[in-house]
Amino acid sequence: MQKGNTRERILAAALDLFSVKGYDGTTIDDIAARVGIKGPSIYKYLKGKADLFRALGEKTDEEYNAGMERFLSEAENVHSGKELKEFTMHSVMFTLDSEVITKMRRVLSIEQFRSKDLAEHTTEHHLTKITTLYTKLFKRLMDEGVMIKGDPEIFAMEYTAPTTLLIHMSDRQPEKKQEALTTIERLVDSYIARHCHII
Repeated sequence: MQKGNTRERILAAALDLFSVKGYDGTTIDDIAARVGIKGPSIYKYLKGKADLFRALGEKTDEEYNAGMERFLSEAENVHSGKELKEFTMHSVMFTLDSEVITKMRRVLSIEQFRSKDLAEHTTEHHLTKITTLYTKLFKRLMDEGVMIKGDPEIFAMEYTAPTTLLIHMSDRQPEKKQEALTTIERLVDSYIARHCHII
C-alpha cells in the first residue's frame, strides 16, 4: 500500500514540476525532493524520467477519457439551445476544475514542440476530440431542426475555438478563471441566439 501511495505522490510531484519547469527543466532529484525522498528511491517505482512522463500521460488520459465518455452520453440529451449551453458549461467546468487535466494541459503546451508524438497528443486533446464531439452534436441538432443548417465541422470550430483560447488564458493566468468563464458564457449565449431555432 505504501508503495502505491509513494508512486502516486511521485507522479503528482512530477506533474507539478513539469507544468512549471517543463520536462527538460525538471530533474529526478527535483521530483524526489518534492516528495521527501532521495533521488535514487524513485527507481523503485518507475524506470526513470521518461517512464514517469509516460505514466503521467496515461493517468491524465484515463481521467480525460472518463470525462469525455460521460459528456458523450450527456450529449445525447441535448435537444435545445438551453441544453446545449448547460452541456457546454458543464464540460468547461470539468476541464477547468480538474487539477490533473489543467496541469497536463500546461505540460503539453510547454512540451508540444519536443517530439512528434507530443505534438500529435496536444492536437488531439486541444482540438480534434472536442471538435469531433461538437461536430457530431451539431449535425444531429441540425437534423432535428434545433440549429440552422450549415457545415457542422465549421460550426463546431467556430463554437469551440474561442473557448479553448480562454481556457488556455486561464491556465496561464489562474486569477482570470472567473473572467474566462464569464466570457465563455457570453460567447455561448451569443452563438446559440444566432444559430439555434429552438432556444
